[in-house]
Amino acid sequence: LMDKIKLNQVNIKKFYDEICNKYDYIFPLNEIQKKFMDNEIKGNRILDVGSSTGNLSKYLIENGINVTSIDINEKLIFKAAQKGVEVKKLNMLEIDTLNKFDTIINIGNTLPHLNNKKEIYTFLEKAYDRLEENGKLIIQIINFNKFIINRDKNNYLGSLPLIENENVKFERNYYLDKNNNIIFKTILDDKIKNEEILLNINFEDLKNYLEKIGIKRLKYYGGFDKSFFDFENSVYLIITGEK
Repeated sequence: LMDKIKLNQVNIKKFYDEICNKYDYIFPLNEIQKKFMDNEIKGNRILDVGSSTGNLSKYLIENGINVTSIDINEKLIFKAAQKGVEVKKLNMLEIDTLNKFDTIINIGNTLPHLNNKKEIYTFLEKAYDRLEENGKLIIQIINFNKFIINRDKNNYLGSLPLIENENVKFERNYYLDKNNNIIFKTILDDKIKNEEILLNINFEDLKNYLEKIGIKRLKYYGGFDKSFFDFENSVYLIITGEK
């Protein structure tokens, strides 16, 4: 099992290393996300967990917010540094080594990169601990359930929308593996292929964990536009809650 986990971590690193130079064309920070953050972020001390190339951190810093950014991929950290965003190399399970924050943000489907549900619970517990009283937690993941209910006989779950513009073409497909986790296969610019396992964490799991930990005023959305979250149809799940 350890070898499998190590291999997957190698594959995840390879994936981010290889999309790094095109990352900002694939995942630019859009106006809807900015508006969501403007409305939802509390306080002035923010932790951006899995900040990748630093787009969100940069936007917040430009708005006078004190941001701590963490990631584990060195190429993404270097890319952020080129934008003037200092990202600490830190595993998300080590956030208990940091100070307290008014808001902790974990977006970009980062949670399913953890190795098991126990680690997800541990991360959420540590996030709760690192929040100031009445502090805010903002999480965004892919709603894998939408894909799992459409599984075909070859365990193909479907694709995320094709990203294609003059700078990049990015194809993303999901399959179910024998452990009921998600095989994420990508093709960048028709040539760079990657495959990694994502933990099949769903709405019910997260809702139970957050309620158990004591996060209050939980809200669930189907996107940064605050659309209604539909377990069977929403591609995204965004959760906000407070300590």
